[in-house]
Amino acid sequence: MISGMNFNPIGGNNWWSMNSGFANNSNTMLGGLMMPPRGTNMANTSSNFQASILNVRNNAENLRTSLNNILGTGRNTTSPFVNSRPVSANNDRMEITGFDANRLRNANVSNFSVEVVQVAQAQRNEGANLNAAALASDTGFTVGSHQMTLNVGGRNFDINFNVSATDTNRDVQQRIASAINSRNAGVTASVSLDSAAGTSALVLQSSETGVDRAGQPNFTVSGGNALAMTGVGGITQEAQNAAFRVNRGFTGALQTSRSNDVSLGFGINAQLRETGTVAVNMTRDETAQINSMRDMVNNFNALMQSAQDSSTGRGMSRLEQQLTGLVTANSASLSRIGISMNRDGFMQIDQDRMRSAAESGALERFVADGGRGGNFGFVNRLARTVDNAIRNPAGQINNPQNNNQFNNRHMRQMNQLMNTGMLFNSWF
Repeated sequence: MISGMNFNPIGGNNWWSMNSGFANNSNTMLGGLMMPPRGTNMANTSSNFQASILNVRNNAENLRTSLNNILGTGRNTTSPFVNSRPVSANNDRMEITGFDANRLRNANVSNFSVEVVQVAQAQRNEGANLNAAALASDTGFTVGSHQMTLNVGGRNFDINFNVSATDTNRDVQQRIASAINSRNAGVTASVSLDSAAGTSALVLQSSETGVDRAGQPNFTVSGGNALAMTGVGGITQEAQNAAFRVNRGFTGALQTSRSNDVSLGFGINAQLRETGTVAVNMTRDETAQINSMRDMVNNFNALMQSAQDSSTGRGMSRLEQQLTGLVTANSASLSRIGISMNRDGFMQIDQDRMRSAAESGALERFVADGGRGGNFGFVNRLARTVDNAIRNPAGQINNPQNNNQFNNRHMRQMNQLMNTGMLFNSWF
């Protein structure tokens, strides 16, 4: 028990100083322990300080996400600097239509080639070339109602249409095509017009390529007078499957597909377009690399803005000092990839220089030297600075001089409370 001191009963809020006789509220006094250094706006200090902490932490976490995407670290992240993407050397022959970045990263796939032996094609029935403008009845079409039957995959579809005395051959062909298309039978119909010759022909084609397991035609056509006149009963192009080999340093096995959309393995999808051999090169996605660096710069600037917003009149915050110093120390290497810092402390990108850096591989070397392979490069050092801001945002936004003043004042007031008994009384 401290002698000469009167304590309130438990539950009280006030204490009386025996020497001064001045009443003080101990809770108010305790609140003063968290007051900022002299000269600040004390009315808004608590809310502003909390907002600054939250702002710094959020922007630091966004920047950390950008760095994870560049380095390929963290959960479910893929890096354009770590992962190669497959590129066809001849898109007219074969185009890469998609790939699984995670599978490629784990498999470490190198360059390979694809031999397109045969492309898949659909069955095509092209009818007779008739005088487009001649009357259908003069050609031999019977005036009245007609019916054709399409058999597609063992299923029959009746095609009904009329022929009038005033119809031309082209009129009848177009009416048949419309009737077929309206049935959605898996066969598309059109009318081919040769303007120079003045002729037209009805054309039927399967909606799908390839041959079924039984090797049967994709479709057959049966009917009466109109079928004989149009001449679409015979197959002019048989359906066939695609055939190809994937050569990875050795001749691969022959693979077949009913579609020209095929899998080349390891999550790589392609579309076959013509026969021949095409190289597939595993290369970096330069556009994705540039976009990832642009995302990093944008989030760096957002964090710098929050660091500047938290600075006091006495100078830069600790975080602003660290970010500025890091860019300044690496200005030469950053300049080579098209990044510089303006007078306000924000990063800016020279698009042409960064594009050249990506094309020459300098951008990738910068990330490798400062990230995965270099503990002291820009990317890794920035990551450590960001991690500190995430773990302790409050410690990064206060100027060191202000921190010392705050700590000294805090200790003086703690000593005062201990000597007077205020601290003990405030707990109750």
